[in-house]
Amino acid sequence: MDAKTEAQRILTESGQVAVASLTTDGSAPDVRIVLYTYLKEVNTLLFMTAGNANKVAEFAAHDAAAFTTLPIGETNDVVRVHAAKINGLTPDEAQLAQYMAAFPQTAKYAAHGTFFTLTFSEADVTVKNQESTVEF
Repeated sequence: MDAKTEAQRILTESGQVAVASLTTDGSAPDVRIVLYTYLKEVNTLLFMTAGNANKVAEFAAHDAAAFTTLPIGETNDVVRVHAAKINGLTPDEAQLAQYMAAFPQTAKYAAHGTFFTLTFSEADVTVKNQESTVEF
């Protein structure tokens, strides 16, 4: 198995991640599932949320995160990242087009949404019950 290729496949196909960040006061983890698109050329996940959501304040207070894709395929393939960074982003036209193509139902929210990225350099990938660690 080429673990990096498999990780990129899973990140491209999944479209949903469970993101763990910290509460605003840093006292506890907080998890939520978000829709994302994978920006392969920069190894980054792009996601959107309502600008007034509690998680926006949490992301502003603490940029550290972990995430896992939701399992895909018959073998429940996943990518898990233990050390990711959350950043706010104003997407460029190409990034916005990619996100909207993946999730056209969210187009009406994009004008009022806040975009974020998850960046990372290492991931654990599990394919057909085989786990590998990948560097990007």
